[in-house]
Amino acid sequence: MTKIDIKLKSDGEFYQIDPSKHEFKIADQILVETEHGQEVAQVVSEETKAADKDEGKKVADGEQKSIEFIRKLSDADREKVEKLSKEAKTYLMECQQKIDKNNLPMQLLDADLSFDEKKLTFYFTAPGRVDFRMLVSELAHTFKKIIRLQQIGSRDEARFLGGVGRCGESICCKKFLKGNLESVTLDMAQCQNLAQMGSNRITGVCGKLMCCLKYELEYYQKIKKEIPAVGSEYKTEKGNGIVIGQNILTKKISVKLSEGGSIVEVDCSKLQ
Repeated sequence: MTKIDIKLKSDGEFYQIDPSKHEFKIADQILVETEHGQEVAQVVSEETKAADKDEGKKVADGEQKSIEFIRKLSDADREKVEKLSKEAKTYLMECQQKIDKNNLPMQLLDADLSFDEKKLTFYFTAPGRVDFRMLVSELAHTFKKIIRLQQIGSRDEARFLGGVGRCGESICCKKFLKGNLESVTLDMAQCQNLAQMGSNRITGVCGKLMCCLKYELEYYQKIKKEIPAVGSEYKTEKGNGIVIGQNILTKKISVKLSEGGSIVEVDCSKLQ
């Protein structure tokens, strides 16, 4: 049976649900029924093949959670979500006061109200694990709602707070990236000829390797297969030489000629 992968904002986890014959695109917002009420989720992949028993499970570890699709968000639903988002932020000050009263090492970032207004989620960062059981009890008594405290990592913190990347544009995770990005590795930087620049040049505002190293990787891998590799022999109009450099974005290579040692640039896009 065909399933789709979705992500709940309140816990940051990924689940599979039956799309009920509806068609979805990545980043579509839908309303789902969870064990704690109605919540908004985001589609992060399309047409995942999965067995019936996988429905409602976390994609990563298979932990069971009952989730059922209700409908795609309508214009009226989106207006309500916007209203709830503004309302949730009014609870931040009271939550911060209780954090300070309990001397908890937490940095409060944001709050979120479930679609049916039964659950209130607070997002925070902390240097380690925090015993917030007393805080949850106090918040539940004050707001008369199910309370969830969600600790998030540095990448999600950057997504919440926003910022400007090295390129001068708003950081991608805040501007347009949706869903879960697979692990970013140093090998990806090496493929894009960036590893030699040093770690401080390939890390984002979150302190982790930049996300663009992952989603731009496929393009670099494709172009590298289309142009001569570094170290290979290449015949230019000015003579034979060895490829000593590649410019993936412009599809150009630098060739050091065997005779004379001069370096010439070759536009490979014109040769295809």
